[in-house]
This record gives sequence, C-alpha cells and structure tokens, in this order.
Amino acid sequence: MAGTTRIQNPYRPGFNQAPVTLGGRADVIEDLIDALEIAAIDHRMPPPVMLVGPRGVGKTVLLGELADLAGRRFGWPRVHVEVRPGAPFTDDLLRSIEQVRALIEQAGPGGPRAEAMRPESATLRAQVAGVGGEVRFARPAPAADPRPLALPDALTSLARLAIEHDTGFVLTIDEMQLADRTELATLASLLQAGAGEDWPVATAGAGLPVMRQPEHAVTYFERATWHELGLLDPQESIDALEGPAEHAGRPLDLDAAERLALEAGGYPYAIQVYGHYAWRASDGQPRITLEAAGLACARAGRALAQGLYAGRWSAASPTQRSYLAAVARLVVDRTPATGRAVADHLGRTTRQLSSVRSDLLKQGTLTVDGDELRFTIPGMAEWVLEQPSPIR
Repeated sequence: MAGTTRIQNPYRPGFNQAPVTLGGRADVIEDLIDALEIAAIDHRMPPPVMLVGPRGVGKTVLLGELADLAGRRFGWPRVHVEVRPGAPFTDDLLRSIEQVRALIEQAGPGGPRAEAMRPESATLRAQVAGVGGEVRFARPAPAADPRPLALPDALTSLARLAIEHDTGFVLTIDEMQLADRTELATLASLLQAGAGEDWPVATAGAGLPVMRQPEHAVTYFERATWHELGLLDPQESIDALEGPAEHAGRPLDLDAAERLALEAGGYPYAIQVYGHYAWRASDGQPRITLEAAGLACARAGRALAQGLYAGRWSAASPTQRSYLAAVARLVVDRTPATGRAVADHLGRTTRQLSSVRSDLLKQGTLTVDGDELRFTIPGMAEWVLEQPSPIR
C-alpha cells in the first residue's frame, strides 16, 4: 500500500545471522577482546579461544564477532576456513591466506587500516556492551599464483608480512569437529611455533562438543581458552528478547517476554524464531503484548517443527530414528536418558549402539549433559514421539 512504512524486524532467525543482542555471552566476548588486545597491543600471540556447543547456540556468530572487533578496532583482516564433511581444509585455508596477503600488500605500510579499504556495506547493531558497527569490505581477487605455497610457508610468510606492515590478522576455524586430526595437528604445530615468534595473530575455533573427544584432540588446542556454549538461562533469554524490541522501538511487555522465553527453552536460535513471530503478530501496535506472544508461540512452534525437527528426522537412518525415539521416551518420562538406559529400552547393548550414538552427537541432533543425552533443540522430544517411528 502506498505510503506504508515497514519497520524492520529486529530478530534474525537464521544460522550465522548475528542477533541484535548477544545475550548471555559476555564472558566469551571478554575473552575474545582480551585475545585480540594481547595480539594487537601487547604484541604477543595469545592462546586460541575455542567455542564448543550444539548447533544454533551462536558459535559461528561469535567467530564473526571476533573478526568484526578486529576490523573495527585495528583494521585487521580475517583468515577464515569452514571445514567441510569428508574434505581437507588446507586448500580453502591457503586461498583465504592469499586473499589476506593481497589485502595487506595493497594497503602498504601501516597495514590494512579500516580507512584504506572501500566499504561495501555497513549496519548498526547493539551488542552485549552497547552499540557497535559492522562493516563489510570489498576486496579485489588476488592474481593466481602459479606456484602456490605449502601451508607452513604460506602462514609463516603472512605472519611475517603482517609484522613488516605493523598489522596482524585473526584466524577463525569453523566446524572443527569435521577436521582430520592429522591435518589439524599440522596447523596447530605452525601456530605453536608462531607463538614463540610473537606472531600478531588471534585465533578462534568452533565446533560441536565431540571435538573435545580423544580422537579429535590436538595438544596445542587443548591448552586454549575453552567455552562450552549451551542454553541461556531464563533472565538471559528475556534480555535477548527484550533488547532487540526495545532497540527497534516496539518494547516487549514483561509477561510477553517471559512467555516467549519459556517456550524457546533457552535455545538461542529458537529465541530469534519466537521473537520474529512476536514482532509480526504485533504489527501496527506500540508494544508486544502477551496476546501477540501467544499467537507467536503457535506459529513459531510450527516453524521449528517443519524446519529443524523435520529436517533432522528426515536425515536420520531407521536405526538412528529408533535411537532418537528411545531418547525421546526417556526424556518425556523424566527418566535419565543415559546411553545404558537407551540401550536397555531398545534391547541392545551400549557397545552395539555406540556408533549410532556417536553419529547423532556428531550431527548435532543430540548433545550430552553429564552422562545424560538430550535433544539439542528444546521441544523436539515431544515432536519425535508424535512421528511414525520404529520401536519405542
């Protein structure tokens, strides 16, 4: 309709979409800032910051936050790689290194300061500690090198180039649980050597909790600063819901925020989904009321079921579905869903089901809390029991 002005929805229910308010992650942000300042101000290479947790809790967003902080405060670029299933990551890492090398060389002495780069887009968003900017820069593609360097030479050369130009860079690695241990150990040995030479590099990695298991462990990363990201508590959830609404000019009533937080179960991705639909349900209103929250809960629940729940269920094999159904039954019955309890429920041994359990953990459908299994996404247990499934 002509003359109608749409107010932007402040909630961002998408993976790798930075929320307006990073609720409950202040300690992580503090350690990321500290690592960056050690590298940029103290001129020492800090230990890596490692983020582990199920999907949808903001690990990738926090890696981006480090890159954003580095760019805004020091003009430092980002070397980034996302590990892909069944594929080595070194080639992708080399390409990213080459792009950053070209950027530093192009910027000349003093490094790639923010004012020397051409902004492609800019947004303003609230953060844990206030309001900050997020700027994306357009970088020219580097000319192809007919003789690409091996990783040790490429990374060492980039670090020394950064030192010569009085700058540095951040190195971020996502989906680390998918990395081949030998390949990851090669990178770790380079970073360990770089720490002895005070490389101007701040490193952060992220992955599912299985990356801490012995078959994935690499000594250098074991000595990192680790954060296990999980669900937000009720107050953190309310803060994450209220912040965007307040910032966008349509505040949430407290009872509405409490209802949405309860339904979202502390899962950061679900919080964005519930907030998104609450914003839509209150279109044209000065505030988001409990009535709007109630409408949003029904719509958001369907969205989660049709998207995340159904997607993970469809991707599961028949054996995995049986396992998930057994976990769901125990969870709904409020019985500890240990590996042994699931095996007993299915009439199998834990050894027979160990690979099934491991695969579901690697996929991020299930996670472990102590010795108990639980679904990564709140509400999925009840949904699973409504599906046609094998033995329960």
